[in-house]
Amino acid sequence: MMRLTVILMVVCLYCTEQAEGGSVFIYNNLRHGKFLKVHCKSGDNDWGWHVRKYDGLYHFSFKDHILDKTLIWCHLWRGRNFKITQTFVAYESKKYKSRHTWMRWSARESGIYESIGGKPFQFRYNWGDKL
Repeated sequence: MMRLTVILMVVCLYCTEQAEGGSVFIYNNLRHGKFLKVHCKSGDNDWGWHVRKYDGLYHFSFKDHILDKTLIWCHLWRGRNFKITQTFVAYESKKYKSRHTWMRWSARESGIYESIGGKPFQFRYNWGDKL
């Protein structure tokens, strides 16, 4: 029984060390003087509420679940009293084959734009879209 316990501990430590991760960056590219409110979370983590001024950046890093179960979603607010909103999946491990992924999101007046791994930003969501 003791031998099995030691083997399981070694396997768990190995799996933890092999877990790879990525980073999420959210840029406030709204008009000058406009604030962006951000809240991101996953099943295991809550990165809290943040407000970024124009041209500001919100960033966090994470470790992927070893079984590709990582799902991170973010909620963005803009406008007067932050009444214009959008919720979206910021990262899903099953969707991206390459680990160590940099997910970049740009909040603009025209919508939410995505860039994966340094590629140019592409439109993804309108403000207020239902997912």
